[in-house]
Amino acid sequence: MNHNSIRIIDNLAEITSYHDRHVLEKSLLKTLNELFPSQDLRLFRVRENSGAHELSLLAFCVNGVIVSSDENPRLMTEQSDLSETIFKAIKNADVELTSTENGKWNVVYPAFDANGVIFAVLLISTDLVPSNGDQRLIYGILRVYSNYLALIEKTQKDKLTGLFNRETLDNEITKILVRQGSHFSEQLTSPNDSRRRTFSVKYWLGVIDIDNFKTINDNFGHLYGDEVIILVARLMKSGVIRDDDLVYRYGGEEFVVVLKAPDEEDAMRTFERIREMVAAHDFPQINQVTISIGFVEVFAQPSPSDVIGEADEALYYAKGNGRNQVHSYSRLLREGKVKPVSRVVHGDIELF
Repeated sequence: MNHNSIRIIDNLAEITSYHDRHVLEKSLLKTLNELFPSQDLRLFRVRENSGAHELSLLAFCVNGVIVSSDENPRLMTEQSDLSETIFKAIKNADVELTSTENGKWNVVYPAFDANGVIFAVLLISTDLVPSNGDQRLIYGILRVYSNYLALIEKTQKDKLTGLFNRETLDNEITKILVRQGSHFSEQLTSPNDSRRRTFSVKYWLGVIDIDNFKTINDNFGHLYGDEVIILVARLMKSGVIRDDDLVYRYGGEEFVVVLKAPDEEDAMRTFERIREMVAAHDFPQINQVTISIGFVEVFAQPSPSDVIGEADEALYYAKGNGRNQVHSYSRLLREGKVKPVSRVVHGDIELF
């Protein structure tokens, strides 16, 4: 075995040693940059929206410096100034090469998931046209990345609903607290605003509980209760939550949503839309199911359990004051309706 083969194996071993998607993407570009030095590398996420493809920059490597940009995704569409080469590669599901005015080459490699759908593309700017062997090697590394990413996502998903599971939530909250605690500043462009307004992003966590769920289980059985949980999960993911917002099944009939919004009012509107969508849905046999929601800004709390505890306090208030409501912990605190949550020991609690 030659030294190049050993280096490839070592790099693949490093790629598959991480369980965080952002770190995995940076490791992928590090591997490619070591195998093909002095290249500019960019990894884009690909999503289809209303028949058009959208790209968001996940990570890039320029002059050997690797940066993950998933926390501040740069959204592009087929109508943007992005090179048509990328969209041609997506359309043809094959590698595409184009020369640039300064004599370089842009090479685009599509990455496929287990269902053969393109979920990412790799853009390499290079001085030399890659050989067939290099192209095969890059495709192989992208397959390893795709397969390992699918394995990671499988371990992070709840089997019943397909949502992220509870085990992944603490890690996500911790990352947000670290970013916010470091005076991390994001700029997010609203996709629904024609002026594409820009604002500093805040993170909000909402704990969501299905009202009177024990009664549903008692009257219709646990299998039907599972169906209600699945339907509520689908409703939360359909048309209300943006792609970069996160939905978790926290346990039983409880869910957690982590979303980005510029202020408390905007977060309240989003959580209200979730509540209204569930309440308006016609559920088989029982017609209406409602949910209660308590939410809080993720900022400066000592730990993830404190964040959840504050959102829980607002949820308890909603459950105890009529259900089918959304309440902000901060607002309730300002109004003197709840007491500060100084320490939270969070366990499996049946709510009302």
